[in-house]
Amino acid sequence: MPVDLGVKLLFDLGEILLAATLLNFLARILKQPPLLAYIVAGIFIGPLGIGSLGMSFQGIPLGVTTTEEILILSELGVAFLLFSVGIESDFSKLSQLGKLVAIGSVLQVALTAFLVFVFNSVFGLLSFEQSVYLGLIVAFSSTTIVVKLLSDSYQINTLHGRLMIGFLLVQDVLVILALPLLGNISNLFTLSLIAPLIIQVLVLLAFAFVLNKYVYPKVFGFASHSDELFFLSALSSVFIFIFISYIMGFSIAVGAFIAGVTLSTLPYSTEVMHKIRGVRDFLATIFFVTLGIQITLSFASFPLGLALFIAALVFIFKPAIFYLITLLNGYGGRVSVVVALGLAQISEFSFIIASQGKAILEQTPGLYSFVILITAVSMALTPYLMSYSNAIYGALDLFVRRFAPSAKKSVLLHARISELEAVPQGLKNHILIFGGGLVGSGIASVLHGKHNLIVIDNDSEVVWGNLQKGIKSVYGSADNEELWRKLNIEKAEVLVIAIPRAKDAFSLVEYAKKVNPEIPVFARARYFKDSRTLYEKGADFVIMPHVIGSNVFVQKIAEYLRTGNINNIRNYQTEFMSYLEERAKEERPALFS
Repeated sequence: MPVDLGVKLLFDLGEILLAATLLNFLARILKQPPLLAYIVAGIFIGPLGIGSLGMSFQGIPLGVTTTEEILILSELGVAFLLFSVGIESDFSKLSQLGKLVAIGSVLQVALTAFLVFVFNSVFGLLSFEQSVYLGLIVAFSSTTIVVKLLSDSYQINTLHGRLMIGFLLVQDVLVILALPLLGNISNLFTLSLIAPLIIQVLVLLAFAFVLNKYVYPKVFGFASHSDELFFLSALSSVFIFIFISYIMGFSIAVGAFIAGVTLSTLPYSTEVMHKIRGVRDFLATIFFVTLGIQITLSFASFPLGLALFIAALVFIFKPAIFYLITLLNGYGGRVSVVVALGLAQISEFSFIIASQGKAILEQTPGLYSFVILITAVSMALTPYLMSYSNAIYGALDLFVRRFAPSAKKSVLLHARISELEAVPQGLKNHILIFGGGLVGSGIASVLHGKHNLIVIDNDSEVVWGNLQKGIKSVYGSADNEELWRKLNIEKAEVLVIAIPRAKDAFSLVEYAKKVNPEIPVFARARYFKDSRTLYEKGADFVIMPHVIGSNVFVQKIAEYLRTGNINNIRNYQTEFMSYLEERAKEERPALFS
């Protein structure tokens, strides 16, 4: 009895979601990144897992293969991921980073692709077309993965966060230009191909500008009065550009990305992002699970030398290029290491490039499957590489000090970053405030001028702003042991930890109490378990701002219900409004909301 294709698709989707859910639970228990869980889920239900057992349920084969329908949903997952990246992008920030991200991104992509050509010219394992595809596949890094990791760790507005996102945004533009060119690779460098492409891109951008300037403000302004209409308008805006991109011969992911950028400057962009998040996460899960499904054993016969070269290109050569570009532009060794490790993966756009050139890549048996494998592995390893960036920096710094002391002095201590990282000498009887955000800056503004204090923050703009106000500030993070020693914690009067992620402060509290047992430690936490841990580590006072705020909120409501007098509560309004107006002037737009 033939299997109904609709029923089979339903079963496939069910298997994908069940496997993704179960593996996500397991990953959370083991404290592993969800991305790794999704890829493993794909392997589990794919040809290497359940699919190899030949089991069925009422005539329907169990296990998922990459059918056309699944691949379409997977491609939509990439499209919605890039729509969310586009809607959260602010290209105006690129100008603040000067020529570094523009020239650096082009140089990095060119050098990475060039290394593939050099390797192939020496060993001759690939055709010219395969070299072009492979060079571009490994050259680009994942905007989606990096943005998610930076957002989850509250590092979007750090110096390394801005640099990474700047590099990635330029790479995204390069991909938009590269994908149509790869569609006719035999005439890659001919003017007859490039000129129409440039015209098409300009037409698409002009259309986006018109919608952004004259149409979308009115459409979304009207739709904002209805949740359902607003949601449908947001989805329609994605598919408008998907359809146009398809007609023009572009990837639908390119259209979705431009759709997001078109909406990014509207006052409704945050609400749009909120509305489509569920659809995006559903489709993105299918995409990442599909990556795992496509991993097969066909790469077993793949040339070992070529496999090692591709792996080295992704995990060694490409990070080294980013490291040197960032370092030589004066951003210091620590920032350069974090940028390099954070970009040591292959992009979701590369998955589209690989799919587009599948027939060409498969001319070498196992190459396409290995590209999918290395893409999945590189994405899964990124959280670990970033989490060990401090240890890797320490080892690299020790190597440079030992074997290249002159380079350490002339390059790693470039004036641009050293000014931000400069710690005042001879600190004693000082107050240390880790975190210069809303809580930390409020504390600093009250104590400044009355006490000897220093603010430590990993947002370079916060540090610059404080320095301009005359507040001693240092660029750094709460988990930087080298910085702890420079700050003379053993001679400090008070330690204040006002960073949003309490977990980053656990080791700091232990260190402070070890070198200065009598130092009072005031800390901030969001979760009850983190508050408990901070107390166990030695903190003297831990505040949970949202709990305090909730308690005050309840008290004011109870006071009104008890007295029936709203005027006593309104007495706070004038003073608070003045405070809000003052703080609103200091606010700066974030790169990602």
